[in-house]
Amino acid sequence: MERKNNERLLDILQWVIILGTNILFVYKYFSRAGLNPVCSALLYTAFFIGALILFRKKIAQHITERIARWSAVVLALGLLVCIAGAIICIDPYTINVDRWSATTYFLDALFQGIYPYGVHTHVSDTNFPSPFPFWHYLNIPFWLIGDVGWIQAFFLLVFLGAVYYYFRSWKALLSCLLILYASPAYWWELMTRSDGFSNALLVCSCVLFMERYPIKMENKWWLVAIIAGCLASTRLSAVIPVALYLFRPWMEANWRIKIGVVGIAGAIVLIAFAPYILWDTETWIFFRRNPFMSQTTPGNTWMLLVMILLAVWIANKKQTFRYYAHSTSVFMFAFMLVSLLGVIILSKGTVTIYHPCCDISYLTLSLPFAIVAILSESSIDQLPLSVDNTE
Repeated sequence: MERKNNERLLDILQWVIILGTNILFVYKYFSRAGLNPVCSALLYTAFFIGALILFRKKIAQHITERIARWSAVVLALGLLVCIAGAIICIDPYTINVDRWSATTYFLDALFQGIYPYGVHTHVSDTNFPSPFPFWHYLNIPFWLIGDVGWIQAFFLLVFLGAVYYYFRSWKALLSCLLILYASPAYWWELMTRSDGFSNALLVCSCVLFMERYPIKMENKWWLVAIIAGCLASTRLSAVIPVALYLFRPWMEANWRIKIGVVGIAGAIVLIAFAPYILWDTETWIFFRRNPFMSQTTPGNTWMLLVMILLAVWIANKKQTFRYYAHSTSVFMFAFMLVSLLGVIILSKGTVTIYHPCCDISYLTLSLPFAIVAILSESSIDQLPLSVDNTE
């Protein structure tokens, strides 16, 4: 009974993370449309909770796998149409969000032989590309077809595929899609061509495939190292969920595997950065302008130390995949929230939630893991659409 109550509390916490993130987006961005932020946030909260209760009490029991399959396909196609519509209809230069131009301008410069980490984005001449090299390389096919925004469609499909592959359930996939549809934070990502959430979907998808296949430290440690190195070469934020997932099995491995994993992953990261480190060996421009300068900001050193120690403690306790999904979503949300609060506090009143420096989009990095935690097998009875394999 106590274990079931603890699991219920963990599931509720995931809903709090999803709802809390979306409330902040509603509060911050709905005011730009002339709507009262407090009223908008309250109305959205009522809608979200009401819709969740309605599905659990009135609709879930009537959803079969067959109905879920067709519903999921329709909803997925709907999202793809919306992504295409946003790319075609919205001029990204009119939006004060520069993650798309950080990648586009990076690749423009790279293929013109210009140091790519030295070009600024369309928003400001003080904003520079922050993603690590491998993420830019993943964007090359979409850059070639004319818009890096298409990567959102690609990694949405990858994530949906990973969710179905892991749970083997159309109901789980439908639940995932319904949460995305009900999330203003996700719609903000789509409309602004932001790629932070897509990066989080990539990391979560890789973890799901590794867990389901399985690709483990004891049987394919070299492949684990390659995946970890590639993900660590996309963004600094990608390192956190990867480290939380791999820390305990790495600690339990023998010393040869430990050295091999660190060596291969480290070599991949070094190879990814080497061309930019050696771009100009006379001025060493990399050390004057590099992505680490954009992905790290001054903060409270003691708070950072506490978060690192907490991460080690969480990772060392990982026993089940469900615990990993729960703890990762909570840690990512807490880490990003603490970082944002640090920016606000250190500004001494000059930065509020409406200020561009208060980038709440980082909170979306926890959402894929919160969704997976909610869909996990031991929380079947907590789903808006219960996961089973019955027709």
